[in-house]
Amino acid sequence: MTEHPAITPGPPLSVLDAAAQFVAEQARDLRLHGRRVRKKGDEEAVHDMRVTTRRLRTALRALKGHVTTPRDLNGRLRWLAQKLGAVRDQDVLLALLASERLPAAARDERTRLEALIGKLAARRRKALRKLREALTRARYDALREGLKEFSRAPSPARADHLMASRVLASVSERLGAEVARSPGLTLPDPEAKELHQLRILFKRLRYALDFHAAASGLSYDAERRTARAMQDVLGEIHDHDLLLAWLEEGRGPFAGKWPALTARLQGERARLVRRFRRVKKEWAARTRPEPSVAPLAAPRFVNLEVQPVTLRLVTSPRQVASGMIA
Repeated sequence: MTEHPAITPGPPLSVLDAAAQFVAEQARDLRLHGRRVRKKGDEEAVHDMRVTTRRLRTALRALKGHVTTPRDLNGRLRWLAQKLGAVRDQDVLLALLASERLPAAARDERTRLEALIGKLAARRRKALRKLREALTRARYDALREGLKEFSRAPSPARADHLMASRVLASVSERLGAEVARSPGLTLPDPEAKELHQLRILFKRLRYALDFHAAASGLSYDAERRTARAMQDVLGEIHDHDLLLAWLEEGRGPFAGKWPALTARLQGERARLVRRFRRVKKEWAARTRPEPSVAPLAAPRFVNLEVQPVTLRLVTSPRQVASGMIA
């Protein structure tokens, strides 16, 4: 899977400048990944294109109230995300039912598991065909053109043009506070639905922090890494929960009992939960507020020369480090 590019500190940008720059970069990525999907259609290409749509949607959501986003642009991004998601869902299931599980399955389950994998692979081919057809339609062309127009001249939603660092620091603080209050993080033994909601919150926070870093040349480096690790492990738990629920329900291609496969998936889920708890401790350590600093006993000179800054996200209200940025 592709990594988010390293962030190089740059000059401060207004909200409009940041919106134009970031959307232009993501529009180029969307075009490149779209070509890969049409040419190869492999799991990585679909994943990368889906991540780009998420970054775009997060950025536009973060700038709401500061930049006017055409309604049809949001709608077309949502439409494309659904087409990509239909393929990605099958990729996730096929990865969970990878061939190395076959020898561990009971003999009767092994045969049915092979058939199940075949049916899911057929579903993927059908979803990929629809995705490729979507990428040839006028609606996709209109989406790409809309992103280009937006990046050329984004429309302000308010008279004042605030600095992107201020606006995005406020967004990061709000999303960080939502994460901190989430039952998935605060309860000692959260249920599947609470972990799923926490995954969504971390996904939004991670992409908002990426946008913040790309737009203002500042970054919560440690928090971005930990948020990604949290999103990854929560995503894997969610995938296991969905598959276990379908196996228990036993409908359609999942018909019948799957004791061996279920036991293996439950064991893997328990391992993922242990990993989640480790990352949770790391996140708590990263976002714990610093103790207050006593005032200086006497005035002294300080270096006011501008330096590259690494931010530290804390979840106590009004204590985000980026509040010090002009």
